[in-house]
Amino acid sequence: MSLADGLHRFRARLAGRPVSTEDERLVALFRNRAELKKELHALDEERHRLLDRLKLQEGATMRVEEQLAALEQYLGRPEEGHKCLAYFQLRAVWRAAAGRLSQFASELGRNQKDRERREQLAVFEAAKRERVADVDRELLEARMLADQLQAEQSLAEQRLATLKGFWNHLRRKRLAEAVEARRTRIDAALTQLTDLGDRRSDLESEPPPAFEGLSIEGRRAVNLAALAYAESLHERLAAAGVADLARQTTLRRVYETSYGSREECLALMQRAARAIEGIDRMQDDLADLKKRTDRLRSTARYRADGETVPSPDSLAGAGQILVDEYWDVYRVLLR
Repeated sequence: MSLADGLHRFRARLAGRPVSTEDERLVALFRNRAELKKELHALDEERHRLLDRLKLQEGATMRVEEQLAALEQYLGRPEEGHKCLAYFQLRAVWRAAAGRLSQFASELGRNQKDRERREQLAVFEAAKRERVADVDRELLEARMLADQLQAEQSLAEQRLATLKGFWNHLRRKRLAEAVEARRTRIDAALTQLTDLGDRRSDLESEPPPAFEGLSIEGRRAVNLAALAYAESLHERLAAAGVADLARQTTLRRVYETSYGSREECLALMQRAARAIEGIDRMQDDLADLKKRTDRLRSTARYRADGETVPSPDSLAGAGQILVDEYWDVYRVLLR
């Protein structure tokens, strides 16, 4: 069947003329063909996207290979060996300090999260207890009312049973009407008791709210403590004469650095090794960290109410730590 015949039958179907089985099959084929064209187009776009990514990856791989080749050529010079060892020893100092800071900030963040969650749960439980107590008071009042009505009803029914004779006809009528009215009130009181019991049960089983994450104040507190820790690390490593040199390894490649003679490189390597050992063994001085954090908090300013990272110019010495991103401090700060 030609395409023209297919289109002719398709137009006939649209015009409302009787549709044969063959026409239905033809319509289905046209629909399948359109869907296949859409899928083919999507696959073609995906292919081009993957090819673009492959080209980018090939370019990155080529750059890395070029860097490795240059590094191999550079390391092949005997006179550069000690400088390379010193460079990578200083890189190790940076990684050790950054790891210690990351560990401190992560633990502090977890502790702050646990604290805020406990506070949230305490507030929720206190509010729930107060609401349960309100319902308990309503339950007590409703139970007392129901007991009173039932006692009155019992007495009224006993009295009604004792009223005999035609001369008590009016009394019996009035008392019977009162008994019937009281029965309605008793039913309402019992229904209220049931509803209040259900309310109390619902309150008791109400789950706590989900924790939406650290508050702005909580994130600010963690960030200030992390900055205080980074400042403390900088002072320790600056006293060892390796803080700024370690930072330079994050800004320059190995063949762009110079540390002097072989003896000077060996002395620098020894200082770096002692610094790493000191970082690994150091005990956190919590009193000093608290003092530093309080000092930062007293001057910290934020560009907006929702900001959690303070402006560097409001932090004095620690501000430079932030600007120069010592120990990859920005990676541990909570946004």
